[in-house]
Amino acid sequence: MTGFRGFASVAWRSGRGLFVLTVVTIGLSAAAPIGTALAIGQVVAGIAADDGRRAMVWAVVGAGSLLLQWVAGTLQRASATALGEEVDAVLQHDLMRAVSAPGGVRRLEDPATAALVEVGRDTLRADWARPGRLASTIGGLATGRIVLLASGIVLAGFHWWLGAGLLVAGVWAAYEDRVASRTEAGHHYGASESARRMRYFNDLGTTPAAAKEIRVFGLPDFVVARHGETWTATMQRVLTSPGRRPLIATAFLGVVVLGGIVLVVREAVAGQVTAGATATYVQTFLVALGGIQQSSWSGLQTELALATLDRYDAALRAVSSATDPAAAGMRPATGMPARAIAFRGVSFSYPGVDRQVLRDLDLVIPARRSLAVVGANGAGKTSLVKLLCGLYQPTQGTISIDERELPDLDITDWRRRLAVVFQHPLRLPMSAYTNVRFGRADASPDAAVERAGATSVVEALPNGWETVLSAEFDGGVELSGGEWQRLGLARALYAVEQGASLLVLDEPAAHLDARSEAELYRRFLDLTAGLTTIVISHRFSTVRQASSIVVLDEGRIIEQGSHDELLERDGTYAHLFRLQAARFEDVT
Repeated sequence: MTGFRGFASVAWRSGRGLFVLTVVTIGLSAAAPIGTALAIGQVVAGIAADDGRRAMVWAVVGAGSLLLQWVAGTLQRASATALGEEVDAVLQHDLMRAVSAPGGVRRLEDPATAALVEVGRDTLRADWARPGRLASTIGGLATGRIVLLASGIVLAGFHWWLGAGLLVAGVWAAYEDRVASRTEAGHHYGASESARRMRYFNDLGTTPAAAKEIRVFGLPDFVVARHGETWTATMQRVLTSPGRRPLIATAFLGVVVLGGIVLVVREAVAGQVTAGATATYVQTFLVALGGIQQSSWSGLQTELALATLDRYDAALRAVSSATDPAAAGMRPATGMPARAIAFRGVSFSYPGVDRQVLRDLDLVIPARRSLAVVGANGAGKTSLVKLLCGLYQPTQGTISIDERELPDLDITDWRRRLAVVFQHPLRLPMSAYTNVRFGRADASPDAAVERAGATSVVEALPNGWETVLSAEFDGGVELSGGEWQRLGLARALYAVEQGASLLVLDEPAAHLDARSEAELYRRFLDLTAGLTTIVISHRFSTVRQASSIVVLDEGRIIEQGSHDELLERDGTYAHLFRLQAARFEDVT
């Protein structure tokens, strides 16, 4: 999709009507200046011949050409801008679809692919180099080139070699300008890492997220200084000498234009050229210079946008080529799990990391029963859930649902069966209603909110369900970590109401106060009734109610049983439970 042809293809796909209108107005914008120059020559010729009617007619034609140039230019700018916006929107949608394809997330954590995806996002944020700007810059470039060609043809009627000389000088100047523009675009993109660092330091110094630490640790001067140092280093790479060849090309163009005008005037004084022709040729030289200047102005912007399109295309190819077997299955997951979920010999390591997070793990989770998973940080608890959600594929071993291996299932259908509360639930800066419904069926979430103990959270919002959960918007509010966690639980329970049958709670009490944790503990059996449930938690007051408990250590199951059975064995679980019991009162 790279280059002019690639842009034309996506522009045609984005808006055929706007594409045609832009092309037509480019042609009219290029033809009008030459028409005006010819008309003015005829006006002068009519005046010189004392032919007032002829002069008047051509004056009207010239005025019409000027009006056409103004109208066509206005339409071209409007249509090109609109077409550019359409192109950027289409490219954004294409990248989003590729990145959010229903497979896993392993490919997105590959360093090379992740870097290209970031580039793809950045290309659509930089207003000065967005691919859609090509609709405008190519228009200016094409108009200038057409004007130069037409000017050369007109001047060939005076002396063929003068027309040819103008074309050669104009093409040479355009070539050198294009080389310089590509070099400058390369410098800009070569400094993209520095630009990202500059944005990072700017965000540190200007956004609320880091405001407390920046001030408490006395870092404002440090952040400003680093921003300045990065900017200086970036400018040293971007600002370079233009070299001698562009200067020689410009000088040659100047000699051709000025020499040509002098020649026209000399022959006119000698009576070899009429007044009308003289006016036409001089105007043509001026129009040609305007066209060359327009091409030069559009050149850098065009090269920047083309380079951006190339980088975007590389990002899209990287994501699309990083296939994920999680998306290959076609079997429906309706009614699953009905019997059991089974991990058999499962080992797993994250991209770019040699250490295995899970090692030869064997685990069976009966349907409609609850399983608690405990263990130290890094033991593999959350990784187990990510594998079950199809976000990653095991390095070795298999995961099956009712004896169907997970990669054989339609992953989108399987995920409709899941209701997951991750340790850090997604916080959408949108309404509370949207945060709980999360794109599922448009049914009332009130029952799910009540079961999650989040009714008081919603009732305290200034605009109820319609309150935007972000202080960055007018009327919006910020929620505490515990309030977000309760809304996250409500979101999962709402998904259960819509057909999900596997409930996953990853540290459901991590941000809750003691009273809220006790309430969650009290309602645990009600929340999990009839569901296959997996609970990950360091809080033993919650996990003790699960049907079965497994203890993970360095990716392996070292203990499994009920709460009472594990206490009787007096192993790792019993030791950890007594440590907590010694510090906190057991919630009953």
